Amino acid sequence: MQCPPLSGPPIIKKDGVDLFKNPIVRKWYDFFLENWQSKKEIAFLLPCTSVKPYNRSPTHKLAYSIAKDKDYIQFYSVSEPMLLVPREYEECYPFNSYDYPPSMMTEEEKNEFVDLLSIMLKKISFQHKRIVAVLPKHHYNIVSRASEKVGIKIEMHPYGRLAFKTISDVLKSL
Repeated sequence: MQCPPLSGPPIIKKDGVDLFKNPIVRKWYDFFLENWQSKKEIAFLLPCTSVKPYNRSPTHKLAYSIAKDKDYIQFYSVSEPMLLVPREYEECYPFNSYDYPPSMMTEEEKNEFVDLLSIMLKKISFQHKRIVAVLPKHHYNIVSRASEKVGIKIEMHPYGRLAFKTISDVLKSL
């Protein structure tokens, strides 16, 4: 799959800078809403990771390994500020070139994250029969709020202390 037509410098969170308003990030939102299509039955949401691209992180490696024969699963990473990143774009700019530690997010930015993510979740809800999520507390809360805002049912699973086991158990059940 071809990368989105985006280019620029790394996108790094700094105090007082709202990356949800970054021009490249906004172009991503528009591109996703206008162009993204998936015909896979299940959307599976994982959190973004500090390791870029995500497929080099231990949690994503595990998930992709378990699901290698399950071609009906569409993986997305829930990301601040990128919102949803399909697996197919993980190696593309800007998803391979940003840093936004959740600890730096203000309450206003959390609310903005919920509002913007709800739009993308609504879009993918029409493309998949089910949406399943395995997320740590921060992303779990954001996704829960966003799905409630637009009335979308998401099968939510908290990471808990055993993230690998939770991811493994949920994927094996699909």
